[in-house]
Amino acid sequence: MSDGETGYGKPPKKYQFQKGTSGNPRGRPKGKKSFAARFQKFLDEKITVNINGRPEKLTKEDAFLKRVINDAIAGKPGATNQLIALKQMVSDMPDTEGMSASERNKLDQALLESFMQLMSPDWKSKLEGS
Repeated sequence: MSDGETGYGKPPKKYQFQKGTSGNPRGRPKGKKSFAARFQKFLDEKITVNINGRPEKLTKEDAFLKRVINDAIAGKPGATNQLIALKQMVSDMPDTEGMSASERNKLDQALLESFMQLMSPDWKSKLEGS
């Protein structure tokens, strides 16, 4: 086989990629992250909170849970119901690993609607403007 031979998978030298140049400069596009993945990313961010007069670094998720639990123990109105509803919602969430994007999107939508229902029972009528 000579250097000038061309064929399937062997383009002429003139049209081959130059050394050091990628055939796909932008790379493979990243997939869109699910709502749950983006939500978890924000919950995993660290913040500084004062606990008993001392600053502590906690994730937003830990700080939120600590606040809801402490409020429920202190007897603040609605905190106990919020804690019970949150616990139930978390226990009902399925594992999304290995699911297709469309299946995750449906679960994300259901999760968002459950959250909105928990926060404001008449949220649909507020969106519709009635």
